[in-house]
Amino acid sequence: MRDDVSQKTRLDAIGDICEEFHIDSLAPQVAAASETLRSGGVVDIAVLGQFKAGKSSFLNCLIGREAMPVDVLPATAVVTRIGFGPADRAVVHRMGGGDEEIPVDRLAEFVTEKRNPGNEKKVSIVEVSLSSLAEFPGVRFVDTPGLGSIFAHNTLTSLEWLPRVGGALLAVSVNHPFSGQDRKLLEEIFRNTPEAAILLTKADLVSESQLDAVVEFTRRQAAYHTGREIPILPYSVMPGYETFRDLAREYLLRRVVERREEKFDEIVNHKIRSLAAGCRAYLRLSLAAAAADEQARSDLKEVLMREHHDLGAVRSEMSLFSRDMKSRVRTAAGERFHSYQSNVSGRLSSALPERMEGWKGNLAKTTREFQGWLAATLEEELTGISAAEGEQLSGFLFKARSSIARTVRAFQDRLAKEIERALGLSFEGANFHAEVEEPSRPDIRTGRTFDTGVELLWFLIPMGIFRPLVRRHFLRRIPWEVEKNLSRLAAQWADAVNASIDGLARQSMAFLANELATLEGLVGNASDRRPEIQKALDLLDSLEAGAAFH
Repeated sequence: MRDDVSQKTRLDAIGDICEEFHIDSLAPQVAAASETLRSGGVVDIAVLGQFKAGKSSFLNCLIGREAMPVDVLPATAVVTRIGFGPADRAVVHRMGGGDEEIPVDRLAEFVTEKRNPGNEKKVSIVEVSLSSLAEFPGVRFVDTPGLGSIFAHNTLTSLEWLPRVGGALLAVSVNHPFSGQDRKLLEEIFRNTPEAAILLTKADLVSESQLDAVVEFTRRQAAYHTGREIPILPYSVMPGYETFRDLAREYLLRRVVERREEKFDEIVNHKIRSLAAGCRAYLRLSLAAAAADEQARSDLKEVLMREHHDLGAVRSEMSLFSRDMKSRVRTAAGERFHSYQSNVSGRLSSALPERMEGWKGNLAKTTREFQGWLAATLEEELTGISAAEGEQLSGFLFKARSSIARTVRAFQDRLAKEIERALGLSFEGANFHAEVEEPSRPDIRTGRTFDTGVELLWFLIPMGIFRPLVRRHFLRRIPWEVEKNLSRLAAQWADAVNASIDGLARQSMAFLANELATLEGLVGNASDRRPEIQKALDLLDSLEAGAAFH
Protein backbone atom coordinates (compact mmCIF):
# COMPACT_ATOMS: atom_id res chain seq x y z
CA MET A 1 0.00 0.00 0.00
CA ARG A 2 1.48 3.38 -0.97
CA ASP A 3 -0.06 5.11 2.07
CA ASP A 4 0.38 2.35 4.63
CA VAL A 5 3.32 3.89 6.53
CA SER A 6 1.83 7.37 6.77
CA GLN A 7 -1.51 5.95 7.89
CA LYS A 8 0.18 3.96 10.64
CA THR A 9 2.15 7.04 11.64
CA ARG A 10 -1.04 9.11 11.91
CA LEU A 11 -2.87 6.41 13.83
CA ASP A 12 0.04 5.89 16.22
CA ALA A 13 0.23 9.64 16.78
CA ILE A 14 -3.45 9.81 17.70
CA GLY A 15 -2.97 6.86 20.02
CA ASP A 16 -0.02 8.64 21.64
CA ILE A 17 -2.10 11.80 22.16
CA CYS A 18 -4.89 9.77 23.76
CA GLU A 19 -2.36 8.10 26.03
CA GLU A 20 -0.59 11.37 26.93
CA PHE A 21 -3.84 13.09 27.92
CA HIS A 22 -5.44 9.92 29.34
CA ILE A 23 -8.33 9.93 26.86
CA ASP A 24 -9.07 6.27 27.58
CA SER A 25 -12.63 6.34 26.21
CA LEU A 26 -11.30 6.32 22.63
CA ALA A 27 -9.16 3.19 23.14
CA PRO A 28 -11.70 0.79 21.50
CA GLN A 29 -11.79 2.94 18.35
CA VAL A 30 -8.00 3.09 18.22
CA ALA A 31 -7.83 -0.71 18.50
CA ALA A 32 -10.43 -1.23 15.73
CA ALA A 33 -8.65 1.17 13.35
CA SER A 34 -5.31 -0.55 14.08
CA GLU A 35 -6.85 -3.94 13.30
CA THR A 36 -8.11 -2.63 9.95
CA LEU A 37 -4.69 -1.24 9.11
CA ARG A 38 -2.99 -4.55 9.99
CA SER A 39 -5.15 -6.38 7.43
CA GLY A 40 -2.62 -5.42 4.77
CA GLY A 41 -4.95 -3.64 2.40
CA VAL A 42 -7.72 -6.24 2.39
CA VAL A 43 -11.17 -4.62 2.29
CA ASP A 44 -13.79 -6.35 4.44
CA ILE A 45 -17.31 -5.88 3.08
CA ALA A 46 -19.75 -6.74 5.87
CA VAL A 47 -23.25 -7.87 4.94
CA LEU A 48 -25.43 -6.57 7.77
CA GLY A 49 -29.14 -6.40 8.46
CA GLN A 50 -32.12 -7.90 10.23
CA PHE A 51 -32.41 -11.67 10.51
CA LYS A 52 -33.87 -13.44 7.46
CA ALA A 53 -33.15 -10.42 5.27
CA GLY A 54 -31.38 -12.70 2.77
CA LYS A 55 -27.73 -12.01 3.67
CA SER A 56 -26.47 -15.61 3.40
CA SER A 57 -28.53 -16.24 0.26
CA PHE A 58 -26.97 -13.16 -1.36
CA LEU A 59 -23.47 -14.41 -0.54
CA ASN A 60 -24.22 -17.89 -1.88
CA CYS A 61 -25.41 -16.36 -5.13
CA LEU A 62 -22.27 -14.22 -5.33
CA ILE A 63 -20.06 -17.21 -4.57
CA GLY A 64 -21.89 -19.41 -7.07
CA ARG A 65 -22.55 -22.30 -4.68
CA GLU A 66 -24.39 -23.10 -1.45
CA ALA A 67 -21.40 -22.44 0.80
CA MET A 68 -23.12 -20.39 3.51
CA PRO A 69 -25.81 -22.26 5.48
CA VAL A 70 -29.38 -21.08 4.90
CA ASP A 71 -32.35 -22.19 7.00
CA VAL A 72 -35.99 -21.33 7.58
CA LEU A 73 -34.91 -20.27 11.08
CA PRO A 74 -32.33 -17.56 11.81
CA ALA A 75 -29.21 -19.43 10.73
CA THR A 76 -25.97 -17.48 11.12
CA ALA A 77 -24.68 -17.38 14.70
CA VAL A 78 -20.98 -16.64 14.17
CA VAL A 79 -19.19 -14.01 12.07
CA THR A 80 -17.87 -15.70 8.92
CA ARG A 81 -15.31 -14.04 6.64
CA ILE A 82 -15.10 -15.30 3.03
CA GLY A 83 -12.43 -14.44 0.49
CA PHE A 84 -10.53 -15.77 -2.49
CA GLY A 85 -8.08 -18.65 -2.09
CA PRO A 86 -6.52 -21.11 -4.53
CA ALA A 87 -8.17 -24.02 -2.70
CA ASP A 88 -11.46 -24.25 -0.85
CA ARG A 89 -10.85 -24.38 2.90
CA ALA A 90 -12.22 -23.06 6.17
CA VAL A 91 -10.43 -22.31 9.44
CA VAL A 92 -12.29 -22.08 12.74
CA HIS A 93 -10.72 -19.64 15.23
CA ARG A 94 -11.78 -20.25 18.84
CA MET A 95 -12.16 -17.67 21.60
CA GLY A 96 -9.74 -19.42 23.93
CA GLY A 97 -7.11 -19.72 21.19
CA GLY A 98 -6.42 -22.52 18.78
CA ASP A 99 -7.43 -23.01 15.14
CA GLU A 100 -9.06 -25.95 13.39
CA GLU A 101 -9.14 -26.44 9.63
CA ILE A 102 -12.38 -27.98 8.38
CA PRO A 103 -13.95 -28.78 5.00
CA VAL A 104 -16.24 -26.01 3.76
CA ASP A 105 -19.19 -28.40 3.79
CA ARG A 106 -18.88 -28.61 7.60
CA LEU A 107 -19.44 -24.87 8.10
CA ALA A 108 -22.94 -25.39 9.50
CA GLU A 109 -21.52 -27.26 12.48
CA PHE A 110 -19.76 -24.10 13.65
CA VAL A 111 -21.62 -21.06 12.31
CA THR A 112 -25.33 -21.88 12.62
CA GLU A 113 -27.67 -21.51 15.56
CA LYS A 114 -29.01 -25.01 14.99
CA ARG A 115 -25.65 -26.82 15.08
CA ASN A 116 -23.82 -24.43 17.41
CA PRO A 117 -26.56 -23.06 19.70
CA GLY A 118 -25.56 -19.97 21.62
CA ASN A 119 -22.07 -20.42 20.15
CA GLU A 120 -21.44 -23.13 22.73
CA LYS A 121 -18.34 -24.15 20.74
CA LYS A 122 -16.85 -20.73 21.53
CA VAL A 123 -15.99 -19.78 17.95
CA SER A 124 -14.64 -16.24 17.55
CA ILE A 125 -14.67 -16.15 13.73
CA VAL A 126 -14.50 -18.55 10.77
CA GLU A 127 -12.24 -17.72 7.81
CA VAL A 128 -13.29 -19.27 4.49
CA SER A 129 -11.23 -19.35 1.28
CA LEU A 130 -12.98 -20.15 -2.01
CA SER A 131 -11.48 -20.45 -5.48
CA SER A 132 -14.77 -19.26 -7.00
CA LEU A 133 -14.11 -15.72 -5.68
CA ALA A 134 -11.13 -15.18 -8.00
CA GLU A 135 -12.72 -12.03 -9.46
CA PHE A 136 -12.70 -10.42 -5.98
CA PRO A 137 -9.00 -10.35 -5.04
CA GLY A 138 -8.15 -8.40 -1.90
CA VAL A 139 -11.80 -8.34 -0.80
CA ARG A 140 -13.41 -10.40 1.94
CA PHE A 141 -17.15 -10.68 2.44
CA VAL A 142 -18.32 -10.91 6.03
CA ASP A 143 -21.52 -12.80 6.84
CA THR A 144 -22.87 -11.54 10.16
CA PRO A 145 -25.60 -12.85 12.46
CA GLY A 146 -28.96 -11.24 11.83
CA LEU A 147 -30.19 -8.44 14.07
CA GLY A 148 -33.44 -8.58 15.96
CA SER A 149 -33.97 -12.35 16.14
CA ILE A 150 -34.89 -14.09 19.39
CA PHE A 151 -31.25 -15.12 19.60
CA ALA A 152 -30.05 -12.02 21.39
CA HIS A 153 -26.37 -12.94 21.34
CA ASN A 154 -26.49 -12.88 17.52
CA THR A 155 -27.55 -9.23 17.52
CA LEU A 156 -24.84 -8.40 20.05
CA THR A 157 -22.20 -10.19 17.98
CA SER A 158 -23.03 -8.10 14.90
CA LEU A 159 -23.19 -4.80 16.79
CA GLU A 160 -19.85 -5.43 18.50
CA TRP A 161 -18.24 -6.19 15.12
CA LEU A 162 -19.31 -2.86 13.60
CA PRO A 163 -16.17 -0.84 14.48
CA ARG A 164 -14.15 -3.28 12.30
CA VAL A 165 -16.32 -2.72 9.21
CA GLY A 166 -14.44 -1.80 6.05
CA GLY A 167 -17.37 -1.43 3.69
CA ALA A 168 -20.96 -2.45 4.30
CA LEU A 169 -23.96 -3.80 2.45
CA LEU A 170 -27.07 -3.24 4.51
CA ALA A 171 -29.55 -5.97 3.54
CA VAL A 172 -33.14 -4.70 3.73
CA SER A 173 -36.01 -6.96 2.71
CA VAL A 174 -38.30 -5.35 0.14
CA ASN A 175 -41.36 -6.31 2.21
CA HIS A 176 -39.97 -4.47 5.28
CA PRO A 177 -38.27 -1.45 3.70
CA PHE A 178 -36.00 0.76 5.81
CA SER A 179 -37.29 0.40 9.35
CA GLY A 180 -36.17 2.47 12.32
CA GLN A 181 -33.70 -0.28 13.19
CA ASP A 182 -32.23 -0.13 9.68
CA ARG A 183 -31.86 3.64 9.98
CA LYS A 184 -29.99 3.36 13.29
CA LEU A 185 -27.76 0.64 11.88
CA LEU A 186 -26.94 2.75 8.83
CA GLU A 187 -26.02 5.71 11.04
CA GLU A 188 -23.73 3.41 13.05
CA ILE A 189 -22.18 2.08 9.85
CA PHE A 190 -21.27 5.60 8.69
CA ARG A 191 -19.53 6.28 11.99
CA ASN A 192 -17.10 3.53 11.03
CA THR A 193 -16.84 3.64 7.22
CA PRO A 194 -17.73 5.91 4.29
CA GLU A 195 -18.45 2.93 2.01
CA ALA A 196 -22.00 1.59 2.22
CA ALA A 197 -24.88 0.55 -0.01
CA ILE A 198 -28.37 -0.79 0.63
CA LEU A 199 -29.08 -4.26 -0.76
CA LEU A 200 -32.85 -4.37 -1.31
CA THR A 201 -33.40 -8.13 -1.13
CA LYS A 202 -36.31 -10.39 -2.13
CA ALA A 203 -37.22 -8.07 -5.03
CA ASP A 204 -39.25 -10.91 -6.55
CA LEU A 205 -41.95 -10.44 -3.90
CA VAL A 206 -43.30 -7.23 -5.47
CA SER A 207 -44.26 -6.03 -8.93
CA GLU A 208 -41.98 -3.83 -11.02
CA SER A 209 -43.94 -0.67 -10.22
CA GLN A 210 -44.03 -1.54 -6.51
CA LEU A 211 -40.29 -2.18 -6.55
CA ASP A 212 -39.67 1.24 -8.12
CA ALA A 213 -41.73 2.82 -5.34
CA VAL A 214 -39.83 0.92 -2.63
CA VAL A 215 -36.47 1.88 -4.16
CA GLU A 216 -37.46 5.55 -4.24
CA PHE A 217 -38.85 5.42 -0.67
CA THR A 218 -35.66 3.79 0.60
CA ARG A 219 -33.48 6.29 -1.26
CA ARG A 220 -35.35 9.27 0.20
CA GLN A 221 -35.35 7.90 3.73
CA ALA A 222 -31.65 7.02 3.65
CA ALA A 223 -30.74 10.47 2.29
CA TYR A 224 -32.94 12.24 4.84
CA HIS A 225 -31.49 10.43 7.85
CA THR A 226 -27.83 10.32 6.81
CA GLY A 227 -27.43 13.33 4.51
CA ARG A 228 -25.85 11.03 1.91
CA GLU A 229 -26.86 9.66 -1.46
CA ILE A 230 -26.58 5.92 -0.92
CA PRO A 231 -26.60 3.33 -3.73
CA ILE A 232 -29.76 1.17 -3.65
CA LEU A 233 -29.30 -2.29 -5.17
CA PRO A 234 -32.50 -4.32 -5.76
CA TYR A 235 -31.71 -8.03 -5.54
CA SER A 236 -33.26 -11.47 -5.80
CA VAL A 237 -31.79 -14.96 -5.93
CA MET A 238 -34.80 -16.24 -7.87
CA PRO A 239 -34.63 -17.18 -11.59
CA GLY A 240 -35.41 -14.29 -13.91
CA TYR A 241 -33.63 -11.66 -11.81
CA GLU A 242 -30.17 -12.12 -13.27
CA THR A 243 -30.03 -8.43 -14.28
CA PHE A 244 -30.24 -7.35 -10.65
CA ARG A 245 -27.53 -9.81 -9.69
CA ASP A 246 -25.29 -8.53 -12.48
CA LEU A 247 -25.79 -4.94 -11.30
CA ALA A 248 -24.86 -5.81 -7.72
CA ARG A 249 -21.78 -7.70 -8.88
CA GLU A 250 -20.82 -4.81 -11.16
CA TYR A 251 -21.19 -2.37 -8.25
CA LEU A 252 -18.79 -4.43 -6.11
CA LEU A 253 -16.28 -4.88 -8.93
CA ARG A 254 -16.35 -1.24 -10.04
CA ARG A 255 -16.67 0.40 -6.62
CA VAL A 256 -14.37 -1.81 -4.55
CA VAL A 257 -12.26 -4.31 -6.51
CA GLU A 258 -11.05 -2.00 -9.28
CA ARG A 259 -10.31 0.75 -6.75
CA ARG A 260 -9.27 -1.48 -3.86
CA GLU A 261 -6.11 0.35 -2.80
CA GLU A 262 -7.85 3.70 -3.07
CA LYS A 263 -10.89 2.33 -1.26
CA PHE A 264 -8.79 0.84 1.54
CA ASP A 265 -7.04 4.19 2.03
CA GLU A 266 -10.41 5.92 2.08
CA ILE A 267 -11.78 3.54 4.74
CA VAL A 268 -8.71 3.81 7.00
CA ASN A 269 -8.62 7.59 6.59
CA HIS A 270 -12.29 7.78 7.54
CA LYS A 271 -11.48 5.95 10.77
CA ILE A 272 -8.50 8.22 11.38
CA ARG A 273 -10.60 11.36 10.82
CA SER A 274 -13.29 10.03 13.15
CA LEU A 275 -10.66 9.34 15.83
CA ALA A 276 -9.00 12.71 15.31
CA ALA A 277 -12.36 14.47 15.68
CA GLY A 278 -13.08 12.60 18.91
CA CYS A 279 -9.64 13.36 20.30
CA ARG A 280 -9.90 17.00 19.25
CA ALA A 281 -13.18 17.42 21.14
CA TYR A 282 -11.47 16.51 24.43
CA LEU A 283 -8.47 18.76 23.78
CA ARG A 284 -10.63 21.72 22.77
CA LEU A 285 -12.49 21.34 26.02
CA SER A 286 -9.16 21.49 27.86
CA LEU A 287 -8.04 24.54 25.86
CA ALA A 288 -11.38 26.28 26.49
CA ALA A 289 -10.95 25.62 30.21
CA ALA A 290 -7.45 27.13 30.06
CA ALA A 291 -8.77 30.23 28.27
CA ALA A 292 -11.77 30.66 30.58
CA ASP A 293 -11.70 33.02 33.53
CA GLU A 294 -10.84 31.62 36.93
CA GLN A 295 -14.46 31.64 38.09
CA ALA A 296 -15.71 29.59 35.12
CA ARG A 297 -12.87 27.14 35.52
CA SER A 298 -13.52 26.88 39.24
CA ASP A 299 -17.23 26.31 38.62
CA LEU A 300 -16.46 23.54 36.15
CA LYS A 301 -14.01 21.89 38.54
CA GLU A 302 -16.68 22.00 41.21
CA VAL A 303 -19.21 20.44 38.81
CA LEU A 304 -16.80 17.65 37.94
CA MET A 305 -16.02 17.05 41.59
CA ARG A 306 -19.73 16.95 42.40
CA GLU A 307 -20.38 14.54 39.55
CA HIS A 308 -17.48 12.43 40.79
CA HIS A 309 -19.10 12.23 44.21
CA ASP A 310 -22.46 11.57 42.54
CA LEU A 311 -21.01 8.49 40.89
CA GLY A 312 -21.98 6.74 44.08
CA ALA A 313 -25.61 7.60 43.38
CA VAL A 314 -25.26 6.40 39.79
CA ARG A 315 -23.65 3.22 41.08
CA SER A 316 -26.59 2.74 43.46
CA GLU A 317 -29.03 3.36 40.60
CA MET A 318 -27.14 0.88 38.45
CA SER A 319 -27.13 -1.61 41.31
CA LEU A 320 -30.90 -1.25 41.77
CA PHE A 321 -31.42 -1.71 38.05
CA SER A 322 -29.17 -4.78 38.01
CA ARG A 323 -30.92 -6.32 41.02
CA ASP A 324 -34.32 -5.74 39.44
CA MET A 325 -33.19 -7.15 36.10
CA LYS A 326 -31.57 -10.15 37.76
CA SER A 327 -34.70 -10.81 39.81
CA ARG A 328 -36.75 -10.73 36.61
CA VAL A 329 -34.28 -13.13 34.98
CA ARG A 330 -34.53 -15.55 37.92
CA THR A 331 -38.35 -15.40 37.92
CA ALA A 332 -38.52 -15.83 34.15
CA ALA A 333 -36.06 -18.73 34.32
CA GLY A 334 -38.12 -20.56 36.93
CA GLU A 335 -41.39 -20.02 35.08
CA ARG A 336 -40.07 -20.89 31.63
CA PHE A 337 -38.12 -24.01 32.56
CA HIS A 338 -40.79 -25.41 34.88
CA SER A 339 -43.42 -25.01 32.18
CA TYR A 340 -41.83 -28.07 30.54
CA GLN A 341 -42.12 -30.29 33.61
CA SER A 342 -45.47 -31.91 32.83
CA ASN A 343 -44.68 -32.67 29.18
CA VAL A 344 -41.20 -34.03 29.86
CA SER A 345 -42.39 -36.15 32.79
CA GLY A 346 -45.26 -37.45 30.68
CA ARG A 347 -43.00 -38.42 27.78
CA LEU A 348 -40.52 -40.21 30.03
CA SER A 349 -43.23 -41.97 32.04
CA SER A 350 -44.91 -43.16 28.84
CA ALA A 351 -41.64 -44.47 27.44
CA LEU A 352 -40.49 -46.29 30.60
CA PRO A 353 -42.70 -49.43 30.57
CA GLU A 354 -41.65 -50.36 27.05
CA ARG A 355 -37.97 -49.73 27.82
CA MET A 356 -38.16 -51.83 30.98
CA GLU A 357 -39.24 -54.85 28.93
CA GLY A 358 -35.67 -55.17 27.72
CA TRP A 359 -34.06 -54.82 31.15
CA LYS A 360 -33.33 -58.27 32.50
CA GLY A 361 -31.53 -59.32 35.64
CA ASN A 362 -31.57 -58.46 39.32
CA LEU A 363 -32.48 -55.17 41.01
CA ALA A 364 -28.95 -53.77 40.85
CA LYS A 365 -28.69 -54.33 37.08
CA THR A 366 -32.22 -53.03 36.45
CA THR A 367 -31.47 -49.93 38.50
CA ARG A 368 -28.29 -49.27 36.52
CA GLU A 369 -30.25 -49.65 33.29
CA PHE A 370 -32.85 -47.19 34.54
CA GLN A 371 -30.24 -44.69 35.68
CA GLY A 372 -28.43 -44.84 32.34
CA TRP A 373 -31.64 -44.49 30.35
CA LEU A 374 -32.95 -41.67 32.55
CA ALA A 375 -29.67 -39.74 32.38
CA ALA A 376 -29.41 -40.06 28.58
CA THR A 377 -33.08 -39.25 27.94
CA LEU A 378 -33.10 -36.33 30.34
CA GLU A 379 -29.92 -34.97 28.81
CA GLU A 380 -31.49 -35.08 25.35
CA GLU A 381 -34.70 -33.42 26.58
CA LEU A 382 -32.97 -30.78 28.68
CA THR A 383 -30.34 -29.94 26.07
CA GLY A 384 -33.05 -28.79 23.68
CA ILE A 385 -34.88 -26.91 26.43
CA SER A 386 -31.62 -25.34 27.61
CA ALA A 387 -30.76 -24.05 24.14
CA ALA A 388 -34.21 -22.58 23.46
CA GLU A 389 -34.87 -21.05 26.87
CA GLY A 390 -31.29 -19.98 27.38
CA GLU A 391 -31.58 -17.82 24.29
CA GLN A 392 -34.83 -16.36 25.56
CA LEU A 393 -33.16 -15.48 28.86
CA SER A 394 -30.19 -14.02 27.00
CA GLY A 395 -32.66 -11.52 25.59
CA PHE A 396 -32.49 -9.82 28.99
CA LEU A 397 -28.86 -9.01 28.18
CA PHE A 398 -29.92 -7.01 25.13
CA LYS A 399 -32.42 -5.07 27.28
CA ALA A 400 -29.82 -4.55 30.01
CA ARG A 401 -27.25 -3.33 27.51
CA SER A 402 -29.70 -0.80 26.04
CA SER A 403 -30.84 0.45 29.46
CA ILE A 404 -27.30 0.77 30.81
CA ALA A 405 -26.20 2.60 27.64
CA ARG A 406 -29.10 5.06 28.13
CA THR A 407 -28.05 5.65 31.75
CA VAL A 408 -24.48 6.34 30.66
CA ARG A 409 -25.67 8.70 27.92
CA ALA A 410 -27.93 10.55 30.38
CA PHE A 411 -24.94 11.07 32.68
CA GLN A 412 -22.86 12.33 29.75
CA ASP A 413 -25.65 14.66 28.60
CA ARG A 414 -25.88 16.14 32.09
CA LEU A 415 -22.15 16.71 32.06
CA ALA A 416 -22.36 18.26 28.58
CA LYS A 417 -24.91 20.83 29.79
CA GLU A 418 -22.66 21.85 32.68
CA ILE A 419 -19.66 22.13 30.37
CA GLU A 420 -21.61 24.28 27.91
CA ARG A 421 -22.85 26.46 30.76
CA ALA A 422 -19.33 27.00 32.09
CA LEU A 423 -17.33 27.21 28.87
CA GLY A 424 -19.90 27.85 26.12
CA LEU A 425 -18.57 24.73 24.41
CA SER A 426 -20.60 21.86 22.96
CA PHE A 427 -19.17 18.52 24.10
CA GLU A 428 -20.65 15.01 23.77
CA GLY A 429 -17.91 12.68 24.95
CA ALA A 430 -17.07 9.23 23.62
CA ASN A 431 -19.64 6.57 22.81
CA PHE A 432 -19.99 3.79 25.36
CA HIS A 433 -19.58 0.36 23.75
CA ALA A 434 -20.33 -2.44 26.21
CA GLU A 435 -18.96 -5.88 25.50
CA VAL A 436 -21.43 -8.56 26.52
CA GLU A 437 -19.92 -11.63 28.11
CA GLU A 438 -21.48 -14.77 26.64
CA PRO A 439 -23.33 -16.62 29.44
CA SER A 440 -21.71 -19.96 30.29
CA ARG A 441 -23.83 -22.93 29.31
CA PRO A 442 -25.00 -25.17 32.21
CA ASP A 443 -24.18 -28.85 32.52
CA ILE A 444 -26.93 -31.42 32.77
CA ARG A 445 -26.79 -34.39 35.15
CA THR A 446 -29.19 -36.59 37.11
CA GLY A 447 -29.01 -37.85 40.70
CA ARG A 448 -29.25 -41.25 42.36
CA THR A 449 -32.28 -43.37 41.68
CA PHE A 450 -32.76 -44.51 45.29
CA ASP A 451 -32.24 -42.34 48.35
CA THR A 452 -30.74 -45.32 50.22
CA GLY A 453 -28.49 -48.17 49.27
CA VAL A 454 -31.47 -50.44 48.57
CA GLU A 455 -29.89 -51.67 45.34
CA LEU A 456 -27.19 -53.26 47.51
CA LEU A 457 -29.84 -55.64 48.79
CA TRP A 458 -30.57 -56.97 45.30
CA PHE A 459 -30.05 -60.60 46.40
CA LEU A 460 -33.02 -60.26 48.82
CA ILE A 461 -35.39 -58.89 46.16
CA PRO A 462 -36.64 -61.38 43.53
CA MET A 463 -37.38 -59.27 40.43
CA GLY A 464 -39.91 -61.78 39.10
CA ILE A 465 -42.20 -60.84 41.99
CA PHE A 466 -41.24 -57.21 42.62
CA ARG A 467 -40.82 -55.89 39.04
CA PRO A 468 -44.23 -54.03 39.09
CA LEU A 469 -43.26 -52.48 42.43
CA VAL A 470 -39.87 -51.39 41.09
CA ARG A 471 -41.51 -49.97 37.97
CA ARG A 472 -43.89 -47.92 40.12
CA HIS A 473 -40.90 -46.63 42.08
CA PHE A 474 -39.15 -45.65 38.87
CA LEU A 475 -42.30 -43.90 37.64
CA ARG A 476 -42.56 -41.94 40.89
CA ARG A 477 -38.91 -41.03 40.54
CA ILE A 478 -39.23 -39.53 37.06
CA PRO A 479 -41.24 -36.36 37.95
CA TRP A 480 -38.90 -35.68 40.86
CA GLU A 481 -35.79 -36.01 38.68
CA VAL A 482 -37.35 -33.82 35.97
CA GLU A 483 -38.35 -31.12 38.46
CA LYS A 484 -34.96 -31.21 40.19
CA ASN A 485 -32.99 -30.91 36.96
CA LEU A 486 -35.26 -28.22 35.52
CA SER A 487 -34.83 -26.23 38.75
CA ARG A 488 -31.10 -26.70 38.58
CA LEU A 489 -30.97 -25.73 34.92
CA ALA A 490 -33.09 -22.62 35.54
CA ALA A 491 -30.83 -21.57 38.40
CA GLN A 492 -27.67 -22.11 36.36
CA TRP A 493 -29.00 -20.13 33.40
CA ALA A 494 -30.15 -17.33 35.70
CA ASP A 495 -26.73 -17.24 37.38
CA ALA A 496 -24.95 -17.17 34.01
CA VAL A 497 -27.11 -14.40 32.53
CA ASN A 498 -26.98 -12.39 35.76
CA ALA A 499 -23.19 -12.61 35.82
CA SER A 500 -23.20 -11.02 32.36
CA ILE A 501 -25.56 -8.28 33.58
CA ASP A 502 -23.17 -7.57 36.45
CA GLY A 503 -20.37 -7.37 33.87
CA LEU A 504 -22.28 -4.76 31.87
CA ALA A 505 -22.86 -2.69 35.01
CA ARG A 506 -19.16 -2.87 35.94
CA GLN A 507 -18.13 -1.77 32.43
CA SER A 508 -20.48 1.21 32.55
CA MET A 509 -19.20 2.39 35.91
CA ALA A 510 -15.59 1.96 34.79
CA PHE A 511 -16.36 3.96 31.63
CA LEU A 512 -17.96 6.81 33.61
CA ALA A 513 -15.12 6.86 36.15
CA ASN A 514 -12.57 7.00 33.33
CA GLU A 515 -14.52 9.72 31.52
CA LEU A 516 -14.70 11.86 34.65
CA ALA A 517 -11.02 11.27 35.45
CA THR A 518 -10.14 12.31 31.88
CA LEU A 519 -12.19 15.50 32.11
CA GLU A 520 -10.85 16.35 35.58
CA GLY A 521 -7.30 15.94 34.29
CA LEU A 522 -7.94 18.00 31.16
CA VAL A 523 -9.61 20.83 33.09
CA GLY A 524 -7.44 20.71 36.21
CA ASN A 525 -4.13 20.92 34.34
CA ALA A 526 -5.37 23.08 31.47
CA SER A 527 -3.62 26.33 32.49
CA ASP A 528 -0.26 24.63 32.95
CA ARG A 529 -0.46 22.59 29.74
CA ARG A 530 -1.72 25.10 27.20
CA PRO A 531 1.35 24.81 24.94
CA GLU A 532 1.15 21.01 24.98
CA ILE A 533 -2.59 21.05 24.27
CA GLN A 534 -2.18 23.49 21.39
CA LYS A 535 0.68 21.45 20.01
CA ALA A 536 -1.47 18.30 20.14
CA LEU A 537 -4.34 20.13 18.43
CA ASP A 538 -2.04 21.40 15.69
CA LEU A 539 -0.75 17.86 15.22
CA LEU A 540 -4.30 16.53 14.96
CA ASP A 541 -5.09 19.16 12.33
CA SER A 542 -2.08 18.13 10.29
CA LEU A 543 -2.88 14.43 10.74
CA GLU A 544 -6.45 14.95 9.60
CA ALA A 545 -5.29 17.10 6.69
CA GLY A 546 -2.99 14.24 5.73
CA ALA A 547 -5.89 11.81 5.87
CA ALA A 548 -8.02 14.13 3.77
CA PHE A 549 -5.19 14.64 1.25
CA HIS A 550 -4.51 10.93 0.87
